[in-house]
Amino acid sequence: MFKLDSENLIIKLTLITIFAIAMAYLEATVVVYLREIFSITSTYAQIVETRDIALNLGVIAFLKISSALKILSDSKILFIEIGREVATIIMLLTLAWLVGKKYKEKLAFFLWSFAFWDIFYYFWLYVLIKWPPSILTIDVLFLIPCPWVAPVILPVTISVLMTGVAAWFFYKS
Repeated sequence: MFKLDSENLIIKLTLITIFAIAMAYLEATVVVYLREIFSITSTYAQIVETRDIALNLGVIAFLKISSALKILSDSKILFIEIGREVATIIMLLTLAWLVGKKYKEKLAFFLWSFAFWDIFYYFWLYVLIKWPPSILTIDVLFLIPCPWVAPVILPVTISVLMTGVAAWFFYKS
């Protein structure tokens, strides 16, 4: 168990939420620029074929690593994107590490920040370019260690659950 006073927790969660929303905006703008630069208009469902799937769990599919170049045909940009994903996780982990005191608290702050970042990433994409047109639209969620594809509703639902888990950790303190 860890201990946080209510006022301090509310301030920390508010600031982390603001950070995550701003970070989501920044990441969404990068995606907007990439879509514009590379004239990406096709959906991932149109690009990915059955033979590209390494593991299909129904609601989420993990693609063969080789299929990543179908998603982003420029290998240099693909590696930059993978680096951006690593940087995102490092930034969220660093934030949680700096704000939290004990491991359970750090985990709770990471879950909270990741969840708000992910939800608002899709929010900002919709605000900026009206994408995704539906919460059932297929998206590439991550490229690490291989491409993950699923409807947008999946990461949003998982993010909502992550905020619940984080809140439970805080409540139990």
